Amino acid sequence: MSHTYLKYFEEQKAQMEARVALDTRRNRKAFAKLHITDKEGRPVTGVKVRVDQKSHDFKFGCNLFMLDQFPDEARNQAYRKEFKELFNYGIAPFYWADFELTDGAPRMGENPPDVYRRPAPEKILGYCGENGIDVKGHPLFWHKFLPDWLPADRDESFFRLDRRLRELSSEYGDRIRDWDCVNESLTRPCNYMRDTRLPRDYPGSIFKKAAKYFTNNRLFINDVTEIAWDDELGELSAYHMQIENLLLKGIPVDAIGMQYHMFYTPEELEKRAGQFYNPECLFNCMDMYGSFGLPLHVSEVTVPAYGGTQENMELQARITEMLYRIWFSHEQMEGIVWWNLVDGTAAYAPFGSFEGENYYAGGLLNHDMTPKPVYHVLKRLIHEEWHTEEQIDSMPEAHVFEGFFGTYDVEVELNGETVRRELHLSKYGPREFTIEI
Repeated sequence: MSHTYLKYFEEQKAQMEARVALDTRRNRKAFAKLHITDKEGRPVTGVKVRVDQKSHDFKFGCNLFMLDQFPDEARNQAYRKEFKELFNYGIAPFYWADFELTDGAPRMGENPPDVYRRPAPEKILGYCGENGIDVKGHPLFWHKFLPDWLPADRDESFFRLDRRLRELSSEYGDRIRDWDCVNESLTRPCNYMRDTRLPRDYPGSIFKKAAKYFTNNRLFINDVTEIAWDDELGELSAYHMQIENLLLKGIPVDAIGMQYHMFYTPEELEKRAGQFYNPECLFNCMDMYGSFGLPLHVSEVTVPAYGGTQENMELQARITEMLYRIWFSHEQMEGIVWWNLVDGTAAYAPFGSFEGENYYAGGLLNHDMTPKPVYHVLKRLIHEEWHTEEQIDSMPEAHVFEGFFGTYDVEVELNGETVRRELHLSKYGPREFTIEI
């Protein structure tokens, strides 16, 4: 893999690092003031205070499509272990064609039929619930994954779509807050007017119908790399105009997904480095979509390490670190979702092969579950560099610390006894907290 991929990162290193440092501190951290009092509300002095961040508000995610999908228990357990080491956000598969194999029989409940790369929602919700991981459903509708049994008649197909949305909201609406509502509506051949399986005014009508049922959820729009990260046309790009059109019509788009799959040969990617491996372009696109005032997610990330050679894996790690720093720093960015955790498990390819999307070797773990350099990079960023843990010096009135947004364990020690409390430092929440001992 050519090191010319690093050209734009190196040329813009000074301005990139300056903006990342400033925006990370401004958008991801805040000062918090702790008041330690007795039961009468009087300040207590002579205490030792320690804060330890135990979770992030920022969503570090990955798809959970391989949960318990490996042929041996050792790899299944390794997958479970490594996923929770890094991620607090898991993507659950709800592709219609694989979720409802026959008309009227969705794969809900405890023991639905097995489908490769499509673990049952209950299994995912159980695992995530045990490990404090939020879930996003993906997707409610994608015109390229419609069931074969779906009638060609528009009214009949729309009736079944309505049924699907109603059933999913009833079963999972209270347990899964985020949903990719419409996926890749601008990509792959689709004649909206002549495909009689699709509702008219797609995708607007899908959003309106979903909003009727998913009343306490967030509905995302999601589209592919070439469309989401195109800054040449600016606000005249198709994705920007589509989102603007939906919002002007009062259609409830709650968040914007921007895929980032580098599904290119090494030669193609070298030619596209000026778009995808260019900090200026990345910032321009985030600024442009951020102007809507909606949360942004880098919704599906694949950074290749072609062939899994040591050189390519190390370059994958270097590029990923710079990308994550840029994305994490942006004010409107709320989450980053790596796509495939393990090499050899990608879509449209036999398990363990180098075919299809497996060709790109875009996992964080090798097929034997050993960590690649990129895994260690993300672990260091999430659990060390973007993590707050400190002893706070005693002050007359309060104890102050600067921390990343998230949930904290607070230990207050006085006269050999320790009191433990929890606090949540959030972007729009309080900055002062009182701990009574």
